[in-house]
Amino acid sequence: MIHNQILQVGWELFIIVNKAFILLNVKSGYEDSVKEELERTRGVIESHAIYGKYDFMISMESSSQDELKSDIFALRKMSGVTSTLSMMVIE
Repeated sequence: MIHNQILQVGWELFIIVNKAFILLNVKSGYEDSVKEELERTRGVIESHAIYGKYDFMISMESSSQDELKSDIFALRKMSGVTSTLSMMVIE
């Protein structure tokens, strides 16, 4: 479960979500093992195998920006992952 930060401005409450989208390239033959590992990886909300320049598209959320960065670095260390493109959500 993701615990978000709450910001209060006057009488209004805003939930702060730390979110990122990541594109992964993997070595040929590693697609199934990467997909299985993504299902067990902290912070991964959803992942999809895709066609095109990248092999996977991933959505991640975390309770803090530091934790999110740590989770993204964990993706980069997965066996079979050759490159990543990370896009941190700003709003």
